[in-house]
Amino acid sequence: MNRTLLALGLALGAAAVPAAAGVDVDFGATVRLDDHTDLFFSISSRYFDRDRDVIVDWGRRFPDPDDLSVFFFVVERSGRSPDFVFALRKRGLSWWEVGRRCGLPVDVWFVPVAVDPGPPYGRAYGHWKKWKRNPRTVVVLRDADVRNLVAVRMVHEYYGVPVQTAMKWRAEGRDVRALMASEYTRRHGHKGRPGDHRGPEHDGKKDRDKDRSRHGHGRGRGEH
Repeated sequence: MNRTLLALGLALGAAAVPAAAGVDVDFGATVRLDDHTDLFFSISSRYFDRDRDVIVDWGRRFPDPDDLSVFFFVVERSGRSPDFVFALRKRGLSWWEVGRRCGLPVDVWFVPVAVDPGPPYGRAYGHWKKWKRNPRTVVVLRDADVRNLVAVRMVHEYYGVPVQTAMKWRAEGRDVRALMASEYTRRHGHKGRPGDHRGPEHDGKKDRDKDRSRHGHGRGRGEH
């Protein structure tokens, strides 16, 4: 087969992985609502369709939940083995370069939005827009951009909330673990109330201030 056609087929295959929209379930008593890490592992296990023990094991090597999510995103969308992806990252490559070497197309990182998003997403979506006009355009994203994109996609697809809503929650400065766990608690915990459609940005000033002190007020994650 022509190498160009083969490469194109692989790229389209990676981009065609179906979205796991609205896969949220109640785990019942198997998770502790007050342990965000434990809850996040269970959510990630379902979202990435991996045994929970596998998620926990790799979580030891990626203590930052944002990096853990990007890691499994690359593994899932590329079809590469976790060991292969980990070896690339361990060499000091950016997440964007890791994805590129695993054959991920530019489109796979982005969720279409109705309007141009503002900070901290505008730079990444600006590159995507240029690439769509001219696929020969070289796109290079920072680790901060990649972490934001994967976090937004995970919140959007897992809970089925609008992309703009997921972007707003992420822009508050929380990591993906806090976002996923707090929304799960709102929906399934004893504090959740029918008709209460508030998102993770309403979970409490103390928790927000803690995250903002780590990541900066009103911004996404910092650069790698």
